[in-house]
Amino acid sequence: MVVVLSEDSFVDPDTINGRELRSIVEAARMLGCRIYPIPVDFDECETAENALAYLPEFDAPVVGLWAGYIPSVERYTAIFDAAAAKGVYLINTPSQHQTAMEFDKFYPLLSELTPDSVIASALDDLQIVEERLQFPVFVRGAVKSNKDQGLAACVARDRDELTMIAQQLLARERRSRGKIIARRLVKFRTVAVDRQSFPISREYRLFVCRGVVLACGFYWDEYHDTALAPAEQETIGALAIEATRRVGTPFVAVDVGQLENGDWIVIEISDGQFAGLSHVSVFELWSKLAGISVDP
Repeated sequence: MVVVLSEDSFVDPDTINGRELRSIVEAARMLGCRIYPIPVDFDECETAENALAYLPEFDAPVVGLWAGYIPSVERYTAIFDAAAAKGVYLINTPSQHQTAMEFDKFYPLLSELTPDSVIASALDDLQIVEERLQFPVFVRGAVKSNKDQGLAACVARDRDELTMIAQQLLARERRSRGKIIARRLVKFRTVAVDRQSFPISREYRLFVCRGVVLACGFYWDEYHDTALAPAEQETIGALAIEATRRVGTPFVAVDVGQLENGDWIVIEISDGQFAGLSHVSVFELWSKLAGISVDP
């Protein structure tokens, strides 16, 4: 049995993210998972224990999966502990969740698998970016970038642009968590350019659980790419599995991309519970998640 703690009842179903969350929960329900609602914050319920008031106690431990939006580390820990007290164990522990979600935690573990990056904790620390990397650089927060705002919100061509983007990210705590990451700008094999001049490259999202690739799909929602050749599937699958082995988190989404020269690299990883589907089939993914057990 798999228990899903779902926020879908508390989000707007008419938004893109809301519709995707609803589809995930419906697929999980159809495939035999037991669904229990969980509010998106503690504003009204006050505590994690109250948030899980409708969750029964299970005599035999069961696996838990969280279907919702990226929580703070504190909120994840509180829900993890409250669920565990009732015999439901989220697949990733709080420390494993944080390692997969925060760039500065997983980057040192990936070494040559991903582009060189510099981590800064304040605007005064941005000097180290100029010392270690050459402009232009890709800039993001510890959790997310401003990719949704277009290329100019992510790529800094000089110190002034770096400072501007860093200020914007630091003002969005949920994206930056107080960290600015500057990355060596690499050239991907592109298939299109979006309305905001962002290059659409050959990037794929793979969901990996306990060393096994569960599903894979093209990363960019509104675009399509030619099918991966069998050799490419094998290459990116092995790359994703190696990345998850290094970070030591059971359920992870791994984003990989193809460079202009044909090589593949890891772009980033995240906790699989909070990763968007991209072009991954919800039924392909959840038909496998629904069968996982407490012990690997």
